[in-house]
Amino acid sequence: MSAGKRELLCSKCCKRVSYHIFKRPAKTIIKDIEIEYEEYYGLCDECQSEIYVPGLDDRNEDVIEEEFRKKKDLITISDIKKILEKYNVEKRPLSKLLGFGELTITRYIDGQLPSAKYSDILLEVSRDEQKMKEYVEANKEKVSAVALNKVIRAIEKCEVEKKYDNSAEKIALYIISSGREITNLFLQKILYYVKAISELFEGKSIIMEPCEAWKFGPVFPSVYEKYREFGKQEIEISLSKEYVNGLLTKQEKQVTDYVMNTFGIYNAWFLKDLTHHEEPWIAARKGLSEDDASRNLMDEEIISHYFAKINEKYDLKTVVGVEAYINDMKKEM
Repeated sequence: MSAGKRELLCSKCCKRVSYHIFKRPAKTIIKDIEIEYEEYYGLCDECQSEIYVPGLDDRNEDVIEEEFRKKKDLITISDIKKILEKYNVEKRPLSKLLGFGELTITRYIDGQLPSAKYSDILLEVSRDEQKMKEYVEANKEKVSAVALNKVIRAIEKCEVEKKYDNSAEKIALYIISSGREITNLFLQKILYYVKAISELFEGKSIIMEPCEAWKFGPVFPSVYEKYREFGKQEIEISLSKEYVNGLLTKQEKQVTDYVMNTFGIYNAWFLKDLTHHEEPWIAARKGLSEDDASRNLMDEEIISHYFAKINEKYDLKTVVGVEAYINDMKKEM
């Protein structure tokens, strides 16, 4: 539902009224293909009858076209725009770099359906920076030096984002790509609980790297540095679904998802406070005040022993057990 104190003429009320926009399931047929989509419509705030809202028909047409392209396995307009953003390139240079006609991408964004061949090329480069690099190398003479350098830097940025040097960084990529709003602070706390809880499930932790007892709780330094530039903001990187799906084993995904769906339902500051009341962080900070800076390593054996003990009492391998543990910890916080 969109906000709205804006007013339009309601044919039933015979006056200008405020309205709201809603969505509802709808179907249509295009070229013998049934399209299911979410249709936008407006309702008068006074009589609740449907009201004509300028621009909604165009908006619905765009939604229908996107769904039609998906049905035909053709790249969507929104995905083409994501390619332009991902590679920091304009429409004409992208067309040239891919070996298309100069106005091809412009026409696709304006609504022309791409051929299956060109759609497949666009889908390929949207997922794979190495393929984009091949097209750039083959057609670099067709674009300006400025446009070429921007694309090359964008490809290099994508490659850096995909890179990981240890298990904590690898699992961090999976968490960042979860669709949730992930900040560095939140990420560090989830990684810590993945490290601890995965040992209960797997017999050994899926995160081998040690963490440090920083002022705001456990931290994996290499992960922190990798995403430091985002500060307190959401970490935003562009990774394809195919790449993310191949990052972790089935078991690693299951335990990481489990932690996200239990500990991860709380915000970063609550999780920070929770770690501050647990033995592993307290032991690593012995002799320090809560506000003191520290790079002290958190003892692996203490982490293992603490969560094994807690697991005996609460069964942290169940959602109910985690909830009971956290509810009891709240009383001490």
